[in-house]
Amino acid sequence: MTDKFDHTILIVDDEEQVGRALGRLMKPIGAKYVYMESGQAALERIKSTSTPFSLIISDQRMPGMEGAEFLAKAKKLTPDTIRFLLTGYADVDAVTRAVNQGSIHRYMTKPWNKDAFIETVKAGLEQYELVMENHRLFKLAKAQNTKLFTLNTDLKKSSIVHKKAILQRNKEIEQLTKRLEIGFVDRNYINEIETLLKESDLMEEEKLNTLYIAIISELFEQFQDIAARNGFEMPDNIPGG
Repeated sequence: MTDKFDHTILIVDDEEQVGRALGRLMKPIGAKYVYMESGQAALERIKSTSTPFSLIISDQRMPGMEGAEFLAKAKKLTPDTIRFLLTGYADVDAVTRAVNQGSIHRYMTKPWNKDAFIETVKAGLEQYELVMENHRLFKLAKAQNTKLFTLNTDLKKSSIVHKKAILQRNKEIEQLTKRLEIGFVDRNYINEIETLLKESDLMEEEKLNTLYIAIISELFEQFQDIAARNGFEMPDNIPGG
């Protein structure tokens, strides 16, 4: 039993003196207790409490509603609560029936041994703590799985958005490449160079004409050499030159 749990035990017995005596045994354990004189009153108390009882100890032989019947009904209201049945040796059939129905976790006989009784109650409270811890871990795992699912969904959405953006960029790059290729084919580099030289005052128009003549003469000589090596004849001079 750990300190982090604030245990409250429900004790049900039609003999108040017996019920209070059992309650006093809870003090060394560090648990609080609530005493009820009948099964019906105990059921109403279970319904009205905001915090479930950690453990219920009920006497078997009570007027109106026997302990086994009461614990079977209590199980439906608070299924995680540990349930003990306190009975005499003559109630073997009732104990067997309650065990088979799953109404009780354990039974204790009258009269009881104080030390053994306390150890049995401690074990019951430890069992309740394990049940609560399992519930806590299950909720934690469920919450983490929900977060992981949400994160995975967001990543998939983000991946789709990025993929669309990349496809759009690739399309824009392809269109730009085509425009550049068309631009290179249609451009008149001779005119562009001439305009650039004139605008920059790097060469006067007369010098440009001289440059053109020199380039054409050089090209004509190269064509003459190619024609001679391949058995063709070309004029000795450029027509009009």
